[in-house]
Amino acid sequence: MKQILKRTTAVFLLLSLLLSAAACSENSGNADDTQADAADPAVTETEFQLIEEDGTTHYADLIEAVDYEGWTMHIANDGLSSDYFSAFTVEELTGDDFNDAIFNRNERIMDKFNIEITETYDGSVSALKNDVTAGTGEVAFGQVLFRSCMGLILQDYIRPMSSLPGIDLTKPYWDKGSVETLTFNGNYYFAHGDLGWDHYEGMAVLFYNGELLSDNNITETPYDLYMDDRWTLDNMHEMMNIVSRDTNGDGKMDIKYDVFGFTGRDFEFLPSLHSSNTQLVTYDKDAEDFVLNYTDETVMAVGDKLNAMLNDANISHPAWDSESRNVFKEGRVLFYSRLLGDFRNLRDKEDDYGIVSFPTLNENEPGRVYIQNCFTNLVPVSCEDPARLGTLIEAMSADTHDNVLNVYINKAVIGKGVRDEQSAELMRIMMTRRSYDLCYAFGLNSVISNFGAALKKGQYSSAASRLKNVFKKDMGKNIEKLTEEWVYD
Repeated sequence: MKQILKRTTAVFLLLSLLLSAAACSENSGNADDTQADAADPAVTETEFQLIEEDGTTHYADLIEAVDYEGWTMHIANDGLSSDYFSAFTVEELTGDDFNDAIFNRNERIMDKFNIEITETYDGSVSALKNDVTAGTGEVAFGQVLFRSCMGLILQDYIRPMSSLPGIDLTKPYWDKGSVETLTFNGNYYFAHGDLGWDHYEGMAVLFYNGELLSDNNITETPYDLYMDDRWTLDNMHEMMNIVSRDTNGDGKMDIKYDVFGFTGRDFEFLPSLHSSNTQLVTYDKDAEDFVLNYTDETVMAVGDKLNAMLNDANISHPAWDSESRNVFKEGRVLFYSRLLGDFRNLRDKEDDYGIVSFPTLNENEPGRVYIQNCFTNLVPVSCEDPARLGTLIEAMSADTHDNVLNVYINKAVIGKGVRDEQSAELMRIMMTRRSYDLCYAFGLNSVISNFGAALKKGQYSSAASRLKNVFKKDMGKNIEKLTEEWVYD
């Protein structure tokens, strides 16, 4: 399938042209510098003027128009799905606010830079490989599943996104959590920003039933606790115990009849590790080495609590199929665990419900929001004009941030009761705290699966010992590749 967007004539008025040129010339795209700035961002006077009282931003106006003479920016995408939105283009205006915002964004970009945008959905990995092998330069970038990226990087098919002139990773439309976690020696390969949507759709969240809270006299909601920095694993566990009940009195818990505290995906127990500000694998920048954290005190404490909560069949029923969604829609479960994009399947739910992140281990320690194996934007080494591509990606990301993001949030927060505004508020906070797992980045399936087994038995040390040598061997090649010096164009 190939989709081609036709340009229409439009007048696009740029603000502050002189300031735009200065901003572009100062941006080298070097992630060593941008990562340091991102840790303590300073809003310049120019940027402050681009933020209106209602929160509307105008970052796209900082990027100067360039005539690229009808060049086609082709995107190879593996992410098309009926349940989750991960496309970069739409075919036409339909009257749907989000669809039309995407269409209009692309029209503005095509008019401003005199380009065409095309997109295919028949295999981004093969498309990237073929483009590099043939040296055609026809693929501008590809959207690839997170766990498939490292193979392409190791085989020299991919250049860092940070190597493109014009890319400014300090801007708010680049995911701060991704930049911080996935930048190695200044190289940022795994790119997540407002260019696309899967790092939103892929947020692991808890949908919760407001009516079950009220019916069980639970006065402090997950929203209340989250905003007060008291949304913890213990609080969630207590709510699950209060709500769960054998409704038909047969002496056993059955997902077909009874009320449960939790159902849905357990996401291999990773979300609550991230929300507790830890991971199974971390990168030590000083030692330039990866660390396996099985025996870290926080990891073990979170593991023990998750075992008590999610492996207790009296209060929890983890499931990957649609049955868990139906149980939530029927009002028989308090917490439904799924990716944010599943909101599309809950539009017909009648009960009042909200959205919240997974809880943390301790109070007063706001945590990160885990992103489950989302799609990543990768640039092939066959890129013919890095400056052109960097300018277009930056412009497309900025325009999305300015003009599409609020529409997306309003479409995503779809509860029918008083929790709409609360969920929208939490969404905006959670989006600034996204976190990406290195196990998925590097395909460390054994590290994830062995953790699940270790927490069930409480045998973290023995699991770490079994994996130690294999882990060190597997990570050695990744360290060498990810930290190699790149010559920036």
